[in-house]
Amino acid sequence: MNRLMTEQETAQMVGMSVHWLRRKRWEGGGIPFIKMSQRGAVRYEEETVRQYLDAHFRTSTHDPGGR
Repeated sequence: MNRLMTEQETAQMVGMSVHWLRRKRWEGGGIPFIKMSQRGAVRYEEETVRQYLDAHFRTSTHDPGGR
């Protein structure tokens, strides 16, 4: 298993806010995450975050995405 990251570390890595991560978890369609307990501890696998970023990489506005 690769390194687990906190919300704060993940937000910094993707250049978004912790609020954005939380909203995406609620809406769906965000970065896959691990819920550690019923109390709400959430972690993100570093490799999963990198894969999410790669999948959303664009070279132009017409680019469908992905590397």
